[in-house]
Amino acid sequence: MKPFYNRLGRLAWAKRLALSTLLGVGAMGAAHAQFYAAANVANTTGTYTDLGTTGAAIATANTDDANSAATPIGFTFTYNGTAFTDFVLNTNGFVKLGTVAPAGAQFASGGQSTSNGPLDGPETNLLLPLNQDLGPGSAGGTEYRVLTTGAAPNRVCTIQWKNVADKPRTTFGTQYANFSFQAKLYETSNQIDFVYGTATAGVPAADVAKVCIVGLKGSSATAVVLGTKPSPSAWSGTAFVNGPYSGNNAHNLRGTVLPDPGRTYRFTLPVANDAGVRAVQTLTQLPIPQGTPHVVRAVVTNTGTAALANLPVTLTVSGANAFTNTQTVAALAVGASATVSFASFTPTATGTNTLTVTVPPDDYNTNNTNNVTQVVNTTTYSYADAGVSNNSIFGYGPGNPRNVLAARYTTSTALNVTQVRAYVVNYSGGGAGFIPTVGQTIYGVLLDATGTVLARSADHVVTAAEINTYVSFPLTTLVALPAGTDMYVGLAQLYDPNQTATYTALGGQADGPGRAGTFYSASSLAPGTFAPTDIYPIFPYRLMLEAVTQTVLATRNEALAATVGLYPNPAHGTFTLAVPAGPLGAAAATLHNALGQVVQVRQLALPAAGGTTTFDVRGLAAGVYSLMLQAGNDVVVKRVVVE
Repeated sequence: MKPFYNRLGRLAWAKRLALSTLLGVGAMGAAHAQFYAAANVANTTGTYTDLGTTGAAIATANTDDANSAATPIGFTFTYNGTAFTDFVLNTNGFVKLGTVAPAGAQFASGGQSTSNGPLDGPETNLLLPLNQDLGPGSAGGTEYRVLTTGAAPNRVCTIQWKNVADKPRTTFGTQYANFSFQAKLYETSNQIDFVYGTATAGVPAADVAKVCIVGLKGSSATAVVLGTKPSPSAWSGTAFVNGPYSGNNAHNLRGTVLPDPGRTYRFTLPVANDAGVRAVQTLTQLPIPQGTPHVVRAVVTNTGTAALANLPVTLTVSGANAFTNTQTVAALAVGASATVSFASFTPTATGTNTLTVTVPPDDYNTNNTNNVTQVVNTTTYSYADAGVSNNSIFGYGPGNPRNVLAARYTTSTALNVTQVRAYVVNYSGGGAGFIPTVGQTIYGVLLDATGTVLARSADHVVTAAEINTYVSFPLTTLVALPAGTDMYVGLAQLYDPNQTATYTALGGQADGPGRAGTFYSASSLAPGTFAPTDIYPIFPYRLMLEAVTQTVLATRNEALAATVGLYPNPAHGTFTLAVPAGPLGAAAATLHNALGQVVQVRQLALPAAGGTTTFDVRGLAAGVYSLMLQAGNDVVVKRVVVE
């Protein structure tokens, strides 16, 4: 079995899972005692204000691999337990606190590497707003500057890199031809902000993932808080982790994904009592009654320095429906997380709900609330945020008979799945081993918990117009699923023995800490070989897959409709179906082959008197076909024999 591929290299993990994501994001590092904590980093909007001619220019020998002299901060800034009054700027996008300059150029060994750079070297007390091999930008003149503003004890020191660019690294070209950014140090609170300005993309032909280091380093390679961002993801999707990068899961850039001006990463010190609501886990589209009663979960984390006891966590549902419930976490150790399951609720009205989870006020209130929007409807299950595009990309590697990515949903009532909807994406960056999604053949699939394929859609060739949209994959067979069924709704790859490269097809969304038992991949749909593998916790993302359902249809099989001789016998090639009066006469009649694929559709419009309709089977292979007539919840299935 060939594995799926990661954009930055082959993944080797449990069962060599055939799963790919062009993310450059792996498992979070183990928790360590920290001066700052990932849970206390805010990724937020802000304003980038260029320093202009204010403050003082910072002199360097050149704009390529140079250090400044020791430069005053303007006040005492405490970092890593040490009081600092000076810093040294390095042109490669970072500062070292203190008066001793870092040794060497201080950037990683390659365009897609975090090794042999400042993280694993001997340097300590580093602030890294954007560490790569940087050089002069394409416009305006490159400059480094510092300005301290305000009055004690609330002064702010702003350090600015202006008009820089990431230099080409072998085959990895310049992604940002011109870029400016700042590091801000706050007196007393010892807060640190990284603020990013407008960027100009490099040439389109050079668009590719490039690894950068973003974050803070204390006294060792493990005392770090680092930002991780997939190269195709918006900067608003950057997450932060405690501990070193795993593989190439760094803050990855590409020329087609520019920062929004003012994007700010804010680092604050942990406080004693700090409970945070890290994520709300629920269905963002909830069908009634198929998906009810429904249980909402939330992940709460102790990001403070003291253990917590008897922590109340409250869910409030407002909007089209109203509900509230409080659960208590008996104990939460420092750095620990707990998943809270609230009492089930049963919405009765369609419309939009806001699900808000809160913990009581404490020493840091910014993270005390989290909320999710939920659309209550009559047909559709979904975990993805409506109206939000993907910030991760999943896809298929070569050489596998039938790869599948799937979301797991549970039926509360008997139902039929009528179609799979998937957010289709295309990796446009090129690179060795990757091909476009446009032109590839995929299909929707419905499986049960044992891996049995219950239904599938017709094969579908992806078009350019479908990229970055939800595409519907109607299932050609309706299967009644009883209440309490775990169903896997997925997007599968059609096997192509000539495919020698990887392509992406399915979007994903960042899911905070992720959720177990929800999103899966498998390397084969062949009978007896389906082995769904949970993508959590390797990939904490939501697959953008929806299940469109309806109440169970009343299906009845009736007598043989026709036996038809193969064309070119002039006496054969067509058959006439008598359509009864009544609702069935207003339905579409569909002819399916043995694989369940639709081969013909005839629209009927004879609700009053009944009548006949003619099917032309010339060109079909010999075999047994199914003729399906459907109106509302009534389905009639007849056999057609072509011989």
